[in-house]
Amino acid sequence: MLFLFITDYHRIQSEKANTPSVFLTEDINEWLENTWNKYKVNIWAFVSDYLVRFSDDDSLWPSNHKIKSNEKWQPYFYDYRQKTNPFNLNTLYTKISKKPFIKGKKQYLEIIMMYIWLHDIWGDKENYWEEYRTKIINN
Repeated sequence: MLFLFITDYHRIQSEKANTPSVFLTEDINEWLENTWNKYKVNIWAFVSDYLVRFSDDDSLWPSNHKIKSNEKWQPYFYDYRQKTNPFNLNTLYTKISKKPFIKGKKQYLEIIMMYIWLHDIWGDKENYWEEYRTKIINN
């Protein structure tokens, strides 16, 4: 009964989550939609939640992704421009890669993470999204 309650709770929370109508790529958007339709898992909500927790806890950040800050309220800033292991994706992917809807989708997760980080969490002050999109998505 507890398992059913938890499962139902997460389904309801996923339904409530706002998945914006952002077009990343045909494949990514199709994957997001198909995952919801088949498994009732909202990848966008999952990634958003993960990144909020990630941004609040700099102990999760790889040490070479930390930029020393002069601000007392935040000793470090996250260097999202690092090419390796953005958002500690390697660790996360290892934990979730056995899910049938995640297997082989690591690059898709990274793209979604970068979009959410730049548009919802950090802000794209330097217009990095277009640079990232050109390098990663268009290739």
